[in-house]
Amino acid sequence: MGSQLALVLLSVTCVVILLVYKSENNRLKYVLEVVNIFGRNDAASLIRIDNSTRLHSSPYDFDSPLPAWQRLGDGFYVYSSFWQKNELAAGGTVISIAVGLEHAAVNFKCQIQHGTGDVATGKLHFVRLDHPTGSIKAPNSEVFVVYKLLCKVARDFGQPTEVIYTDTAQSIKRYVPLRVLESRSVQQKMTMTACVDMTDYLELEEEFHMPSAVLQYFLHHQIVGVEDFIVYNSNALNGATASLLYSHGIKINLLPYNFPFDLADRHQNRLLIEMDCLMRNYNAAKLTYIGAINEYLYPSSRLRVNNQFLKYAWKVSSDVSRFSIASRSVCIDKRKKIFSDNLLYDVDVAMTSPTERPFQVYKPQDYNRTAGTPDFVKTLDVDRSLLFVHRYRGKCSSKTNLHDWTVSLQPDFLQYVTDVGRELNKLIFR
Repeated sequence: MGSQLALVLLSVTCVVILLVYKSENNRLKYVLEVVNIFGRNDAASLIRIDNSTRLHSSPYDFDSPLPAWQRLGDGFYVYSSFWQKNELAAGGTVISIAVGLEHAAVNFKCQIQHGTGDVATGKLHFVRLDHPTGSIKAPNSEVFVVYKLLCKVARDFGQPTEVIYTDTAQSIKRYVPLRVLESRSVQQKMTMTACVDMTDYLELEEEFHMPSAVLQYFLHHQIVGVEDFIVYNSNALNGATASLLYSHGIKINLLPYNFPFDLADRHQNRLLIEMDCLMRNYNAAKLTYIGAINEYLYPSSRLRVNNQFLKYAWKVSSDVSRFSIASRSVCIDKRKKIFSDNLLYDVDVAMTSPTERPFQVYKPQDYNRTAGTPDFVKTLDVDRSLLFVHRYRGKCSSKTNLHDWTVSLQPDFLQYVTDVGRELNKLIFR
C-alpha cells in the first residue's frame, strides 16, 4: 500500500514539473523571439523587468558637475570646463566653453586647483568660434561671440578639481568646477548617445509638449539602440513628465542651460550645446548626435554590432569625425497613435534651406582632436539605406507635393521600422 502511494505521489510530482517546464519554456521562447528582433535591453523593457536596474546601471555620470553660465569678468561668461590629460607627456589642458563681447579683450589669468590643495599656474590661450550665420546680439546691440578658453599646464599635481580664472583688470577670482575626461578603452565606451536640445522646446507644435510625446521620443531611441541621453534645458521637463520617464525605466541626464543674455542666436546656441555635448561624450561614447525632441533617428537595424551604418562608420578614416544624415519633414496626422505611423512628407520643405540645419552624427574623440572650429571638420554623407531622420511637424502646408516615404524603403528596413513601432505601441499603450 505504501509503495502504491509513493508511486502516485511521484507521478503527481512529475506532472507538476512537466507543466512548470512547459510554461517556462513557452515564456522563454517568447522572450527569445523579442530578443532576436530588438536585443536584450528592449526585451527587458517590453516585459517590464525591474526598471530601476537600467536607471542605475550606467557607469557614466554625464551631469557631474552641473554646468551653468557663470560670470568671469566684464562681458564674459563660462558654461562648462573640462580637464584633458596629455596622452604622452605630463600636464594637460582645461577646455572651457564661454561667450564674450566681440570687441572685449580676453584679460584673464588661469590656474588649476587640485584635490591635494596644490594650485598650478597655467598659460591661457583662446579660440574664437564665429558662426557663419552671425553673432549673438544683446538688447543694447552689442555683439557676442563664442570662445574656447584653453588653460595649459606642463606638470602633474594629482586630480584637478577646479580652474581659477582671474580678471586682471579687477583681480577677481572665479572658480569653475572641472569635469575630468577619463581614459577608457574602446570596449568600455557606449556605442551611441544622444544630446537633446530643448532650448527651443516651447516653439514646437503643442503635440510635442505632451508628456506622452516626450516619453515616445526617449522610448523610440532607446529601442533603436541609443544608450544614454543628455538633455539641455532641464526646465523644459516638469515633474510629471520626469516621473513618467522614470516609471518607464528611462535614464536621462538633465543639464540647465541658463543663457546669460536676453537674446540668443539659435544657431550659436546649438554650437555651444554641440561643444559641450562632444566634450562630455569624449572617451564615453563612440558616436553621439545633437537632436531636438521632434527629430527621430531611424537606423536599418538596432545600433549594435551587425548594424550597417556602424560597420560603415568604423571603416572610415579617423580624419572623418562627422556624418551628415538625410532627413525629411514628415507631417503629423493627429489620428495616428505614434509618430512613425505618419507616412507623408512635404517636399516643399527644403532640407538645404538656411533655416534647416543638417542632422549630424559625430565621433566625439576624433572631433575633439581637430583645431577647434567646425568649418574644418571632415564630414561624410550617409546613404538613406543605412540611416535617416524624420523631423515631425504640424499639418502639411499643401497636398500637392506630399510623398509616402515608405515607397522607396527596402523591405527589411521597412519591417524593422514596423517592428520598432509595434514595440513602442506596447510600451506606451499597454
